[in-house]
Amino acid sequence: MPSRNPNFSEPYNTFVASMNITVDEWRDGIGFNIEALKKVTDSEREVLVKILAERLETNPDWREIEALGAIGTAAAKEILSQSAEHGNSKTRLYAAEQLAKMNEPEKLESAIIEMLRKTSLGSGLSKAIDMAEQHPSPRILETLMDLALNGNEDQRINCAALALYLGGKAKEGFDWNHRPFFLKFGHDDRKVQIEAYKELCERLGVAPKV
Repeated sequence: MPSRNPNFSEPYNTFVASMNITVDEWRDGIGFNIEALKKVTDSEREVLVKILAERLETNPDWREIEALGAIGTAAAKEILSQSAEHGNSKTRLYAAEQLAKMNEPEKLESAIIEMLRKTSLGSGLSKAIDMAEQHPSPRILETLMDLALNGNEDQRINCAALALYLGGKAKEGFDWNHRPFFLKFGHDDRKVQIEAYKELCERLGVAPKV
């Protein structure tokens, strides 16, 4: 872990201290001190890019990705590009999100689709659903419909809910007014799942792929 260095500025040391998060901070989703990061010097940014890159190699996490996005230098962007290409599903999504904020959205759609397909609620599906809602596209909607039929239980329920919303038939990404309908997608009986999928297609005016 990096430690305080008297040869660097106070914002640098404040940021570095924030990288040593506790278990509770990790569990609560608290990130590094980005406000302090914005105040470091150019030379300190170069040092931090190297530190963050090393951390990504050993223990990839969204916090390092967010910090690299905040730094925004060419070196930081290069590491983000590499992470968006070669990281795990979660890292790729976060890196692609940061690149999209830098006006490089090319990798974001594919990263969202990959994470939708590879995760459940305990492993990143909520983030993928949020990103799909923020960046809808025909390919993403097609993926949601496929997972509503063929995904795991978490995927079926939540992808059906978002598809209904993106299709203009619900008030929000998981509209609780439609919860009994969504729960049919999580039913143990495959016939019930298929009938729910067909009803979803009917509501959205698309042909079912069964």
